[in-house]
Amino acid sequence: MQSSEDAVRATAVEIPPGRVMTYGDIAVETGLHPRQVGQIVARISEEIPWWRVVRADGTPAACHGGTAPSLLAQEHVPFVGDRVDLRRLRAPRSNCS
Repeated sequence: MQSSEDAVRATAVEIPPGRVMTYGDIAVETGLHPRQVGQIVARISEEIPWWRVVRADGTPAACHGGTAPSLLAQEHVPFVGDRVDLRRLRAPRSNCS
């Protein structure tokens, strides 16, 4: 059985560059609460693309020293104000066809 942390890591690592998922998207994938996902994302290693996980309103994560906006910009993720455009950038969930 996969731990909660392993499940979040496995989902986050599958988000392609230039795309995002919300904490809620990952919660649906893993069976966790979005807040649990947020707590895990805040402490996962830098090798996992944690910056591709955003809030439901498109606001980038504030963890890891607040570097998510610049990391997303390096991947050419467009912003509208201080939020990513979820309609254009949300990665498809793996259990959807």
